Amino acid sequence: MKKRILALSLTLILAISLLAACGGGEGTSGSGDGVTVRFQTIGWGNPGDDKMQQLSSQVNAHLATLGKEYKVDLIFGEGNDYTDRTNLMLASGGNEFDIIFISNWAANFYANAAAGYLTPLGPYLAQYPDIERILTSDFMNASRVNGENYALPTNKEKARTYGWVFREDIVEALGMDLAHAETLPYGEARSEYLEPFFYRAKEEHNLWSWPMGALVDYQFDRVLDPIVHSRIETGATNVVADVFEKEFQDAVRKCAKWFADGIINPDLTRESSGNTEMATGRYFAMTWQLKPGKDKELEGEIDGDFKFVQLVMNQPEIAFAETTGAMLAIPHGASNPDEAFDFINLLYTDAALINIIIFGVEGEDFEFTADGRVELSDSAWARPGGWTMGNQFNNYLRTNEALDKWDQFIAFNESARVLPLFGFVPDATSTDIQTWFMALQTVRDNYDDFFRGYIAVDQVDAEFDKLRAEYETAGINDLLAAIQEQVNKWLAGNWPES
Repeated sequence: MKKRILALSLTLILAISLLAACGGGEGTSGSGDGVTVRFQTIGWGNPGDDKMQQLSSQVNAHLATLGKEYKVDLIFGEGNDYTDRTNLMLASGGNEFDIIFISNWAANFYANAAAGYLTPLGPYLAQYPDIERILTSDFMNASRVNGENYALPTNKEKARTYGWVFREDIVEALGMDLAHAETLPYGEARSEYLEPFFYRAKEEHNLWSWPMGALVDYQFDRVLDPIVHSRIETGATNVVADVFEKEFQDAVRKCAKWFADGIINPDLTRESSGNTEMATGRYFAMTWQLKPGKDKELEGEIDGDFKFVQLVMNQPEIAFAETTGAMLAIPHGASNPDEAFDFINLLYTDAALINIIIFGVEGEDFEFTADGRVELSDSAWARPGGWTMGNQFNNYLRTNEALDKWDQFIAFNESARVLPLFGFVPDATSTDIQTWFMALQTVRDNYDDFFRGYIAVDQVDAEFDKLRAEYETAGINDLLAAIQEQVNKWLAGNWPES
């Protein structure tokens, strides 16, 4: 699939000196004597320092077999406050860690790359060509900033789709026919089929359903998240503020009605997570960003003896935001960037290493079943997720995952449609755009409960009128005009090439 991948035109706020030497590719094993690479992962539900030290020891034992003379110290980054802590670390010198998880939703990848807080990786990639071969140039180009890779995406599903995950036992008890639902058109037809079952689950089983704010996620493409969007229809290249669109407002009205009718838990907060809430046993259904086998992955992640099934709500699609959804970067102040990149390279190329991080050591933390899948020991704990780093296609399969899972991922990626603005990345570095964006983000944060439906149904329209007035005061019309001008230049071929 031929794509024109165009990059973000940025003026770096801080000067970054390119590395004079990049550690000699595969030959760095002799350059890191006595060095410890500090790697900040991301997750929810901190396992504690003892567990992370145990994991680091297992990783370092493997590195020794490869002749690497550096060690790695894996540090757990709690997801709930990851962005604030990581941004502060980067702005304060960026020397606390050598590798960090970063993305468009955690630690503000684009802003930190633009600010000069991340190490440019081009010199390293030239000496470690396997990474680009594995990820493909198209995927890497779509995550560039000013023509440079400042972080490397996980090699995983490259498309996105949204939908619902249900408790299988309640699906059966209610007589839901998900096979029939899958024959219905995407979107509203499927929603209409599902809604009566949400009410029955509450009435008959006292279980909540929770849309987690994602009822319309599949109707818009994130251009400058979360403020500027575009539609996903073919040829849709106009930018919009989703909060002004009918689909978004109708979704809030529906959530408000569900809240009034007791379908949604009234005590949820913005810090609530799907895994944590579903583990309580008080929920029938939640929305997630889906992929093949996501329901079975959740069975292994969520505490409790639950079985899940899923229903997608939109055709798989490829958007630029998916290229930066899970990445690894080297902070600009990293003490050991050469060894850090050598380790990042191993996460893509050494299957044994990535599986030690995810599963531990055979015989201690897991055993292989007769068909080659992994059965975790009773002492297993929640390690960093395979989706956060490296080449996920090297990951072992759990016993609850399909033997052809990775073939399904390939088919999923190939089935996706490319959204109209794939390849366009906005230049958000001007003072005006930053001022408008920050002001609008502040406004939007004040409406978090409202977007989740925590408001009386008869007050929804008035609240949207209030929101519109505050958005306009904060500069939404100016911001949309500025980003639309960039889109038009990109479409005309006058946007800087990657």
